[in-house]
Amino acid sequence: MDELVGITDLAVRCARAEDVVQVLEAAVSALPALLGAAVQHVPPGTEPEPWGPPVPARVDAHELPGLAGTLLVAWPEQRSGPDPMAAAALAIVDTAVGRRSAQAEHADLAARVDYAQHLANMGDYDWHIASDTNRWSDQLYRIYGHEPQSFNASYERFLSMLHPDDRDRITAVHQEAYRTGEPYQMTERVIRPDGELRYLASNGQVLMDAGGTPLRFRGTCIDITDRVLAEQEREEAAARAAEHAYRRRQALELNDSVVQGLVAATYALELEDLDQAVRHVAGTLGAARAMMDDLLDPGEDDELAPGDLVRSAPASFDEPEPER
Repeated sequence: MDELVGITDLAVRCARAEDVVQVLEAAVSALPALLGAAVQHVPPGTEPEPWGPPVPARVDAHELPGLAGTLLVAWPEQRSGPDPMAAAALAIVDTAVGRRSAQAEHADLAARVDYAQHLANMGDYDWHIASDTNRWSDQLYRIYGHEPQSFNASYERFLSMLHPDDRDRITAVHQEAYRTGEPYQMTERVIRPDGELRYLASNGQVLMDAGGTPLRFRGTCIDITDRVLAEQEREEAAARAAEHAYRRRQALELNDSVVQGLVAATYALELEDLDQAVRHVAGTLGAARAMMDDLLDPGEDDELAPGDLVRSAPASFDEPEPER
């Protein structure tokens, strides 16, 4: 009966342990009374402590799962075979160590994945269709402007965070994937709670059962806002440069074709060469008409009609008053 109480106590203490260290502390504390033997934990890469008097008659070494090291069980007398109680107790310790080690490894992996997603500004999702539950990674919540794991991202909740102009298109992409089972890629805009607009590049796939019924959507989303805004800025800068170059060409052509012709006509008038002045004015008018044709570039079905170029107010040809 005492053995049953002792091994139950060991199982409870190991189950309540928060990590491998606490499991081993519980084992080293409970096993001596349960087994009637001294117990020592030897971490990997270390040497066991010397046994104090009396010197044990037999020492059994039990390798723990993973990298937890070794448990040494020092018996005060010789034994002919394995001890059933020791085997049961050590099995409990092994199970607890293995479970806590797996939990620690999973937590470490999750932390490393979250850190990698944070650096890449990428998140992942896993939507279970039947229950409408969607598991988002922490970084995906951050991309959408929310605290990690702060709500269940149901499909309707997801749609509500999309830009209104993108909702029908994204729904159509998902419906096509749902119908065909084919992977999908898309770019969508999301609106954060503070009104900020973000651009996402998403991909996903549909998981189906043996009968072809869709069960889950899962995939990844990358925040490409910085890239999109940089591309928009490059396009705007290129457009501004092109506009500047175009206006410069216009100014140069205006100078070459109009201004210089008028200057030549003015010189001819000053020399009282009226015929030469008339020819310069006529040439300038022809050049001006050609420039207007090039600038307006009317299409075949969009020819200029009389009055199309009439100004709303007449131009003033008065000479400017001299500065005082």
